[in-house]
Amino acid sequence: MASQICGMAARLAGTQNRGMTASAPLDVYRQFQSFLINGEYGRLAEVADLDGYTERCVGLTGWTTGLQVALRNFQDNIASRLTGMAPIENDIVQTDDMLVIRGSYEVTHSGEFLGVPPTGRRVSYDWVDMYRVTGGRIVWRYLLCDWKGLLDQLTAPQVPPQPDMAGS
Repeated sequence: MASQICGMAARLAGTQNRGMTASAPLDVYRQFQSFLINGEYGRLAEVADLDGYTERCVGLTGWTTGLQVALRNFQDNIASRLTGMAPIENDIVQTDDMLVIRGSYEVTHSGEFLGVPPTGRRVSYDWVDMYRVTGGRIVWRYLLCDWKGLLDQLTAPQVPPQPDMAGS
């Protein structure tokens, strides 16, 4: 079983790994994320099993089966509340049919999330995402996010900018 471990994933994003096929889990994941972030929901079936897709987003949902249910959860609970998603890939571990990726998202808090009314703040949170890919489609996902770290950022007191004292 071939594997790939990258400590500097962002730098490798544009390079081609000759040992992996066009439907390597990392390629499938990147297409999946692109479709989600850009609102191309109709294209998700290209990279995910519509009926057999199973996922768990720890702290937000239990196990969910079916891509349509998972997509509705994402739209209602994440995309409509945390907007302007900008992902950063930090570490990647990949085999022929499995992917584990650690990264972070930078988002704008634009709707109530975790009980906190929208603050308009630009915040970030860390995550570890695991995928199983069969036949070039995601069939299983387990997402673990640092919701506590995000909540701490959303509820931290807003510090007003200090006046410039350089001219005094």
